[in-house]
Amino acid sequence: MNKYEALAREAMHSQQWELALEKWDKLLDLFPDHIPALLSKGQILIRLKRFDDAEQVFQEVSQKYPAKPQGYKGLALVAIESMQWKLAFERLDLAISLFPNNSEFLLQKITALLKISWFEEAQNVVKTGKLRFPQDHKIALTEATIYQKQKNYHDAQKILEQANLDYPDNIEIKLELADNHLQLGELAATGQILETIKHRSGSKLSKQFNKSYLTFLVRAHKIDELKQYLQEIQSTQYQFDETFISNYCQLLASHGYYQDAYQFLTDFSLRNSGNSVKVDQTKIHCLFELEKITNLEKLSNVDPKTPLDTWVREANQSLQARLKTYLSDHSNFDSNNRFVKKKIDKLNYLYNTCKLSYLNTYTSPFDAYELTVKILDHIKNKIPLSLIRLGDGEGTFLDYDETFKDFQERDRDVAKKCWWGDVNLSGYDCKNLSDNLKISIKNADILGIPEYYLFFIFLSSNSIEKQLLEKNNGGGCRGLTAIINTLIDPKFYQEQDSYQLSHQTLTSCYIHQDLEVWGLYRLILNHLTECSVISCHEGISEVLMEKYGVTVKRLYQIPSESNYSQLFNYKDQENYHHYPYYFQKISSELTVSYPGEVFLVAAGFLGKIYCNSIKNLGGIALDVGSIVDYWLNYSTRWIHRRIPDKNYYSNFAKLINNDIRLNRL
Repeated sequence: MNKYEALAREAMHSQQWELALEKWDKLLDLFPDHIPALLSKGQILIRLKRFDDAEQVFQEVSQKYPAKPQGYKGLALVAIESMQWKLAFERLDLAISLFPNNSEFLLQKITALLKISWFEEAQNVVKTGKLRFPQDHKIALTEATIYQKQKNYHDAQKILEQANLDYPDNIEIKLELADNHLQLGELAATGQILETIKHRSGSKLSKQFNKSYLTFLVRAHKIDELKQYLQEIQSTQYQFDETFISNYCQLLASHGYYQDAYQFLTDFSLRNSGNSVKVDQTKIHCLFELEKITNLEKLSNVDPKTPLDTWVREANQSLQARLKTYLSDHSNFDSNNRFVKKKIDKLNYLYNTCKLSYLNTYTSPFDAYELTVKILDHIKNKIPLSLIRLGDGEGTFLDYDETFKDFQERDRDVAKKCWWGDVNLSGYDCKNLSDNLKISIKNADILGIPEYYLFFIFLSSNSIEKQLLEKNNGGGCRGLTAIINTLIDPKFYQEQDSYQLSHQTLTSCYIHQDLEVWGLYRLILNHLTECSVISCHEGISEVLMEKYGVTVKRLYQIPSESNYSQLFNYKDQENYHHYPYYFQKISSELTVSYPGEVFLVAAGFLGKIYCNSIKNLGGIALDVGSIVDYWLNYSTRWIHRRIPDKNYYSNFAKLINNDIRLNRL
């Protein structure tokens, strides 16, 4: 292996993409026709979202080697990752016709169809695959995936059981079957399959097996077996994903094994050393998990006589100390450090300026609890309230830095397509929506904003400053930056005297998620017999009754977010877009029946404006967003993976029973 190839592969393994790209380019200078180098370069460019450059690489490969499939596969991947779906399917159909004996293009087409939830079309491709490649077990696996994506694990089970009979020695099928059993809650069947595989030679070297087995052990609460297996695989250098790290530590904490959780996180951080993006990601995640476990232990020993604001303040001081130490100890990514330090300083300014700040609801149960009590105070006293959350999409409708102005229209267009599909926004539309968003921000009582964790994970990027200046790669960060910059800009609140940061309560933009993790929706909804809802999900009425005993008084049904319209498949809603048709309709029809009527609002960007209208009409509006998807068993956001199987509501019993504020409600 050439020196540059070895260095490039090493950089790829540690996810230092820019460095890997540099090494592949040096190798290609020496050997312009080195196919592995060209293919790896193209893959890295896709990962960096430099789609135009990746397109050039794979065009070169397909033209130089038209009889080989790799170039065509790369071109299809460029189109898929850049969400050019029509082009993607054109390229895949061409490749299928050029390489009729190669099943990978059919499989790639199914994967692409599943990305946009075109389940019926994916099923048709599976039928073709079965006829053309009857001996390919991957066709059966992808067919099962179609049903799993629709949460239909029972039909997926039938397919996998038949596949297991057809291919009795195939480990991949057995693992998928075990995972499907786990989704159905069939722990005994899951364990039986995995224990059989475990005793086969080399199983501990299989990443897929380790992930499945560890997930099973966590779900089954087999702590002793977990500890033993973690010892057994320590020498394999297996990389735990963030979901396992969180779930394992939360399992230990739920059984009172706080010291074991501390030890695992500390040892794991120390074991992962070196200048690597992957290592940095792991250490950052462990840092926040350590803080969470610390606060969980404090919660278990909480003294009801100690004022809650003391616990909130101590939790924030502890987190700040950890963040400061980490930034001072890690100078590998200097430009990233500078970027994150600036954002942390701005967040701290907002934290100290606002009337109340509960930003750390991910790591601090005290923050989440105190915010819940504030919401309950409004409910009890029928005081109008608007709680809204701002994410990168909302940021595209706020003011961008001059440096990034050229990207704003593109970023806004991407967000708009995700929300409302192919809707044309005029200049008037954009200004009107932007103005309404700003009014909603200024009138909000509780404002959810990007918090420390969200900015800290940018430290593990290759180069934030470079990303911010790339068309396809920096949109999320640009949007989040716009939110923080808007809120600290004195001009923003001087335009409206009634708005002052000091009058608002600050929290995390993930508060809708964190209330679910901590189990505090129960505390809120226990004080209600009814509420109204704005959502695309008609089934929310049944869920709220079953889950919380709350009746939905009125449901304002809207079209689903365009990105998930195929997944939800609510066809009767799709005749008109949410904006402008339903937005105008709901804005004119929205009524509050009595002072303090509670509304759960799950309506994306426009939901912020609805929340403002509800408050102005005398109601209480909670921007609950995608957690409603989760309640209906749809996993539409990566953050849903952070929700444990069992929430922490019972951990608050001592607090709730001794909180005189709640006794007054």
